[in-house]
Amino acid sequence: MQRHLSSSLLFGAVMMMALSGCFVRPPGGSIRVRNPPPPRANATVTVQSQPTVASGVTVVESSCNPSAQEVCNGLDDNCNGQIDEGCGYSSGNIQVTLAWGGGADLDMYIQTPSGETIYYGAPQDSTGGHLDQDARGACAEQNANNTIENVYWNQPNPPAGQYRVQVHYWDGSPCSTGSGPTNLTLSIAIGGQVRGAWNYTISPGERVDMAAFQI
Repeated sequence: MQRHLSSSLLFGAVMMMALSGCFVRPPGGSIRVRNPPPPRANATVTVQSQPTVASGVTVVESSCNPSAQEVCNGLDDNCNGQIDEGCGYSSGNIQVTLAWGGGADLDMYIQTPSGETIYYGAPQDSTGGHLDQDARGACAEQNANNTIENVYWNQPNPPAGQYRVQVHYWDGSPCSTGSGPTNLTLSIAIGGQVRGAWNYTISPGERVDMAAFQI
C-alpha cells in the first residue's frame, strides 16, 4: 500500500510552523521554540481511568521543569499540560503525541469512542479528532518535525468513551526499515494535564497496542 502525506496537511503544517516562529528540527536533534497562546483546553474533562499500556511499554523516567523552554520531542518539558507547543501542531482537551529517533516511518492509529480510527489515511473523524502532524521519517526528510505525529481534540467536551492508541512501523520501503528497531515515546494529555509518557522499542512491520484510556 502506498504511504503518502496529503498536500493539504503538509501545507497546513508549514503555515502553522511559519505562524508560530518554529524552525525545522534537524535530524537526530531538537530545537528550542517560543510558547504560543494556550489552546482552548478545559481542565474539567473527567478521566475515568489512567491510561493502560501494553506489555513491554515502559514509563518515561523524566520530570518537567516549569522554567524550561519547550522543545520538539514529544514531551511536556515545561509542565504546562501541553505537549510540544510552538512546534507547529496543536494541543487540546485530548492530545496524543508520538515521537521517535532515526529514519523510521511510524504511524499512529487512534480508535475513538465512535468506532472510527484516526490515522494518515483518515486524518479527521466525526468526533472532532484531528491528525495535524503526520511524519514519514527518512522517507520525507524535507518535512518539518518528520519524526513526530500528533492527534488532538480541541472542543470543550470530547466524546466520552474509550480511546485506543496503536503504533505501526511501516515496512514498505528501505527508507523506513533501514533504521531497524526504533525507540519511540508516546505522551497523552487529557484536560490540560499530561497523564503519562511511555517508551517502547518497535521493529519493522510491528503494530503494537500502545495505550488505552477512557473519559
